[in-house]
Amino acid sequence: MAGAGGKTRQAARSSGGVMLIASILVLSVRSFARAQDFGYDGAKGPSHWGEQYNSCTGKHQSPININSLDVKKVNLPPLVFHGFDVAPKETNLTNNGHTVFVTMDSEVTPTVAGGPLSGVYEYSQLHFHWGDNDTFGSEDMIDNHRFPMELHIVFFKQEYQNARTALNHPDGLTVLAFFFEIAPEDNPMYAEFIELLGNVTESHQSARFDVPPSLKELIAEDLLHYYTYDGSLTTPPCSEVVTWIDFKEPILLSHAQVQAFRALQDEEGHPLTHNFRPVQPLGDRVVLFNTDEMIKEVDLDKDLPPEAGEGVDTNKLDTPIKAAGVGSQSAKDPNDRKHPRNGAPFPSVNHWSLLTSAMVVVTLLFQSTIE
Repeated sequence: MAGAGGKTRQAARSSGGVMLIASILVLSVRSFARAQDFGYDGAKGPSHWGEQYNSCTGKHQSPININSLDVKKVNLPPLVFHGFDVAPKETNLTNNGHTVFVTMDSEVTPTVAGGPLSGVYEYSQLHFHWGDNDTFGSEDMIDNHRFPMELHIVFFKQEYQNARTALNHPDGLTVLAFFFEIAPEDNPMYAEFIELLGNVTESHQSARFDVPPSLKELIAEDLLHYYTYDGSLTTPPCSEVVTWIDFKEPILLSHAQVQAFRALQDEEGHPLTHNFRPVQPLGDRVVLFNTDEMIKEVDLDKDLPPEAGEGVDTNKLDTPIKAAGVGSQSAKDPNDRKHPRNGAPFPSVNHWSLLTSAMVVVTLLFQSTIE
């Protein structure tokens, strides 16, 4: 995405304030299971994960195939991003044998709130998934289409203190997911990132950014249109504690930039050419799509509509109607996580209509008596 260059990042990095640790977790959420316990091929592949991790056979697993014709369009409250435009003091890139992930020390810890989330979520780490070639590699699919690569930015709910503890709560984590598409030119925002991949070819190698990028520089510009659903980690232990937010607009990288990821090696020294889990059944879950279109919801239980000129201005997108929407259903209530979020009350009969019908019948009977 277009953004400030190295000089702007250096300026942001030098801003004052008390330094906070944005992530002390040297191990990623992906590494809560021991590295040798899973892989993407053979006896350690995804089809065998459930043999050691019961959660991997759960009914609300990720990734999924999102059918854009079956999603429920909603107007959720705006997502609130804090610290995404501040360059970290220090950023490290690490190959853990399953992916390459990024941790950072920052003066301002990035957080996200709003949208489908209840509470504030704090940055833990980000990592990538890719495939053997440019025709597949992402984990979630849109209309049966796989993208060549996918970025996952992992956040834990602040009240749970850290990502590991958050695994014990149904609303413990949220993942901001971004898809990649192939472009004819290199993306300059990923230039140093791609260069550092050459220094972490082998598993457990790390490298440090000379000019750490802000999160804003690594993601897409459109943060309004996204799909969201309740799911799981996509690696063991496959805990079903993740609110997924998949942004519609892809990030653009060149073929050469994506190809650099395929040069990394796994735990056994083999080329890490693909590291994505197959899609899982959607089950009884409902995928929401956040849009800026006005979603008109009529409450059939109401006797009369409000008079014109009173109440909310339905011509404005930033009215309370938009904020109420489906988001007011508290999708993050643990008691509601496993149930479809598009349930609606059975329409009731308007008693004004019944009264009108009764009056007509009485009138006809009275007339027939007179005749």
